[in-house]
Amino acid sequence: MSHGRFKPLSLSSLAVAPSLPDTQRHARPEDPALSLLTDLCHSACVVAGHRDRLDQTLHLMMRAGVRMVFVAGADGALVGMVTAEDLQGERPVVRASSHHVPHSELTVSDVMVPLHRWPTVDLGRVRTARLGEIAATMHEHGLRYLLVTQTKHGQTTLRGLFSASRLERAMQTVIDSDLHSQSFAELEMALAHA
Repeated sequence: MSHGRFKPLSLSSLAVAPSLPDTQRHARPEDPALSLLTDLCHSACVVAGHRDRLDQTLHLMMRAGVRMVFVAGADGALVGMVTAEDLQGERPVVRASSHHVPHSELTVSDVMVPLHRWPTVDLGRVRTARLGEIAATMHEHGLRYLLVTQTKHGQTTLRGLFSASRLERAMQTVIDSDLHSQSFAELEMALAHA
Protein backbone atom coordinates (compact mmCIF):
# COMPACT_ATOMS: atom_id res chain seq x y z
CA MET A 1 0.00 0.00 0.00
CA SER A 2 1.27 3.45 -0.86
CA HIS A 3 1.44 5.32 2.45
CA GLY A 4 1.82 8.67 0.73
CA ARG A 5 -1.71 8.54 -0.75
CA PHE A 6 -3.47 8.05 2.57
CA LYS A 7 -3.32 10.15 5.72
CA PRO A 8 -3.81 8.48 9.12
CA LEU A 9 -6.90 9.36 11.13
CA SER A 10 -6.45 11.27 14.35
CA LEU A 11 -7.02 9.18 17.47
CA SER A 12 -8.32 10.15 20.88
CA SER A 13 -8.56 8.41 24.25
CA LEU A 14 -11.66 7.73 26.28
CA ALA A 15 -12.24 9.76 29.43
CA VAL A 16 -15.23 7.65 30.50
CA ALA A 17 -16.38 4.14 29.67
CA PRO A 18 -18.51 4.11 26.52
CA SER A 19 -21.90 2.43 26.45
CA LEU A 20 -22.52 -0.45 24.10
CA PRO A 21 -24.86 0.07 21.16
CA ASP A 22 -28.50 -0.85 21.66
CA THR A 23 -28.94 -3.93 19.50
CA GLN A 24 -32.55 -4.42 20.59
CA ARG A 25 -34.67 -3.80 17.53
CA HIS A 26 -38.34 -3.07 17.49
CA ALA A 27 -40.23 -4.46 14.53
CA ARG A 28 -43.74 -4.88 13.23
CA PRO A 29 -45.20 -7.91 11.43
CA GLU A 30 -45.42 -5.81 8.25
CA ASP A 31 -41.66 -5.10 8.22
CA PRO A 32 -39.51 -6.88 5.62
CA ALA A 33 -38.34 -10.32 6.75
CA LEU A 34 -34.75 -9.46 5.83
CA SER A 35 -34.70 -6.87 8.62
CA LEU A 36 -34.32 -9.62 11.26
CA LEU A 37 -32.49 -12.26 9.24
CA THR A 38 -29.16 -13.27 10.76
CA ASP A 39 -27.11 -13.24 7.56
CA LEU A 40 -24.38 -15.84 7.90
CA CYS A 41 -22.28 -13.99 5.32
CA HIS A 42 -21.87 -11.25 7.94
CA SER A 43 -22.10 -13.22 11.19
CA ALA A 44 -19.74 -15.83 12.49
CA CYS A 45 -21.11 -19.38 12.58
CA VAL A 46 -20.52 -21.33 15.76
CA VAL A 47 -19.75 -24.96 14.95
CA ALA A 48 -19.32 -27.93 17.27
CA GLY A 49 -17.79 -31.24 16.34
CA HIS A 50 -20.10 -34.26 16.13
CA ARG A 51 -17.99 -36.12 18.70
CA ASP A 52 -17.91 -33.23 21.22
CA ARG A 53 -19.39 -33.97 24.64
CA LEU A 54 -22.65 -32.28 25.64
CA ASP A 55 -21.10 -30.25 28.47
CA GLN A 56 -18.28 -29.15 26.16
CA THR A 57 -20.82 -27.94 23.60
CA LEU A 58 -22.87 -26.09 26.22
CA HIS A 59 -19.68 -24.34 27.34
CA LEU A 60 -18.97 -23.37 23.72
CA MET A 61 -22.49 -21.91 23.42
CA MET A 62 -22.10 -19.91 26.62
CA ARG A 63 -18.74 -18.49 25.54
CA ALA A 64 -20.15 -17.54 22.13
CA GLY A 65 -23.41 -16.18 23.58
CA VAL A 66 -25.61 -18.38 21.37
CA ARG A 67 -28.36 -20.92 22.01
CA MET A 68 -27.82 -22.97 18.84
CA VAL A 69 -24.74 -24.31 17.05
CA PHE A 70 -24.19 -26.13 13.81
CA VAL A 71 -22.55 -29.54 13.97
CA ALA A 72 -19.75 -30.65 11.65
CA GLY A 73 -18.73 -34.22 10.91
CA ALA A 74 -15.18 -35.59 10.78
CA ASP A 75 -14.69 -34.16 7.27
CA GLY A 76 -15.82 -30.66 8.34
CA ALA A 77 -19.13 -30.81 6.42
CA LEU A 78 -22.32 -29.83 8.25
CA VAL A 79 -24.24 -32.83 9.56
CA GLY A 80 -26.69 -31.26 11.99
CA MET A 81 -27.56 -28.56 14.47
CA VAL A 82 -28.18 -28.60 18.19
CA THR A 83 -29.80 -26.15 20.59
CA ALA A 84 -29.17 -25.56 24.27
CA GLU A 85 -32.63 -27.00 24.88
CA ASP A 86 -31.62 -30.18 23.01
CA LEU A 87 -28.58 -30.50 25.26
CA GLN A 88 -30.35 -29.74 28.53
CA GLY A 89 -33.81 -31.17 27.85
CA GLU A 90 -35.19 -34.68 27.83
CA ARG A 91 -33.48 -35.77 24.59
CA PRO A 92 -30.16 -36.74 26.29
CA VAL A 93 -32.05 -38.58 29.06
CA VAL A 94 -34.09 -40.57 26.54
CA ARG A 95 -31.04 -41.32 24.41
CA ALA A 96 -28.92 -42.45 27.37
CA SER A 97 -31.76 -44.61 28.69
CA SER A 98 -32.68 -46.22 25.37
CA HIS A 99 -29.03 -47.00 24.50
CA HIS A 100 -28.04 -47.98 28.07
CA VAL A 101 -25.11 -45.56 28.21
CA PRO A 102 -24.17 -43.00 30.87
CA HIS A 103 -25.23 -39.42 30.14
CA SER A 104 -21.55 -38.37 30.32
CA GLU A 105 -20.72 -40.59 27.32
CA LEU A 106 -23.22 -38.94 24.98
CA THR A 107 -21.89 -36.81 22.15
CA VAL A 108 -23.50 -34.05 20.13
CA SER A 109 -24.29 -36.52 17.33
CA ASP A 110 -26.52 -38.41 19.78
CA VAL A 111 -28.88 -35.47 20.35
CA MET A 112 -28.50 -33.17 17.31
CA VAL A 113 -31.14 -32.56 14.67
CA PRO A 114 -29.62 -34.20 11.57
CA LEU A 115 -29.25 -32.25 8.36
CA HIS A 116 -32.04 -34.10 6.54
CA ARG A 117 -34.56 -32.96 9.20
CA TRP A 118 -33.77 -29.23 8.91
CA PRO A 119 -36.75 -27.19 7.76
CA THR A 120 -35.44 -24.54 5.36
CA VAL A 121 -36.78 -21.73 3.23
CA ASP A 122 -35.14 -20.26 0.13
CA LEU A 123 -33.66 -16.77 0.30
CA GLY A 124 -35.66 -15.79 -2.80
CA ARG A 125 -38.90 -16.27 -0.86
CA VAL A 126 -37.52 -14.44 2.18
CA ARG A 127 -36.62 -11.37 0.08
CA THR A 128 -40.31 -10.65 -0.55
CA ALA A 129 -41.68 -11.92 2.78
CA ARG A 130 -42.70 -9.94 5.83
CA LEU A 131 -41.84 -10.72 9.45
CA GLY A 132 -45.45 -11.78 10.10
CA GLU A 133 -45.09 -14.50 7.48
CA ILE A 134 -41.84 -15.73 9.04
CA ALA A 135 -43.47 -15.79 12.49
CA ALA A 136 -46.52 -17.64 11.07
CA THR A 137 -44.24 -20.22 9.44
CA MET A 138 -42.32 -20.79 12.66
CA HIS A 139 -45.56 -21.04 14.65
CA GLU A 140 -47.16 -23.45 12.16
CA HIS A 141 -44.19 -25.83 12.24
CA GLY A 142 -43.20 -25.39 15.92
CA LEU A 143 -39.76 -23.99 15.05
CA ARG A 144 -37.40 -21.99 17.22
CA TYR A 145 -35.01 -21.56 14.28
CA LEU A 146 -35.81 -21.25 10.59
CA LEU A 147 -32.83 -21.79 8.31
CA VAL A 148 -32.49 -19.88 5.05
CA THR A 149 -30.70 -21.40 2.07
CA GLN A 150 -29.60 -20.00 -1.27
CA THR A 151 -28.94 -21.99 -4.42
CA LYS A 152 -26.54 -20.60 -7.02
CA HIS A 153 -25.12 -22.55 -9.94
CA GLY A 154 -26.54 -25.78 -8.52
CA GLN A 155 -24.78 -25.28 -5.15
CA THR A 156 -26.91 -24.83 -2.01
CA THR A 157 -25.47 -22.59 0.68
CA LEU A 158 -26.73 -22.01 4.21
CA ARG A 159 -27.31 -18.28 3.99
CA GLY A 160 -28.95 -17.26 7.23
CA LEU A 161 -31.46 -17.97 9.95
CA PHE A 162 -34.36 -16.57 11.89
CA SER A 163 -34.49 -17.05 15.65
CA ALA A 164 -37.91 -17.19 17.32
CA SER A 165 -36.45 -15.50 20.42
CA ARG A 166 -35.15 -12.58 18.37
CA LEU A 167 -38.47 -12.17 16.55
CA GLU A 168 -40.40 -12.37 19.82
CA ARG A 169 -38.26 -9.64 21.42
CA ALA A 170 -38.42 -7.36 18.39
CA MET A 171 -42.16 -7.78 17.76
CA GLN A 172 -43.05 -8.06 21.48
CA THR A 173 -45.09 -11.20 20.89
CA VAL A 174 -44.94 -14.93 21.47
CA ILE A 175 -44.52 -17.03 18.35
CA ASP A 176 -45.44 -20.32 19.97
CA SER A 177 -46.00 -21.09 23.61
CA ASP A 178 -46.61 -24.82 23.09
CA LEU A 179 -43.40 -25.95 21.39
CA HIS A 180 -42.86 -28.66 24.00
CA SER A 181 -45.77 -30.77 22.73
CA GLN A 182 -43.63 -31.85 19.80
CA SER A 183 -40.69 -32.83 21.99
CA PHE A 184 -42.96 -34.71 24.45
CA ALA A 185 -44.41 -36.65 21.53
CA GLU A 186 -40.84 -37.57 20.54
CA LEU A 187 -40.17 -38.61 24.16
CA GLU A 188 -43.24 -40.85 24.28
CA MET A 189 -42.31 -42.44 20.96
CA ALA A 190 -38.73 -43.09 22.07
CA LEU A 191 -39.86 -44.61 25.37
CA ALA A 192 -42.40 -46.82 23.58
CA HIS A 193 -39.60 -48.23 21.41
CA ALA A 194 -37.01 -48.53 24.19
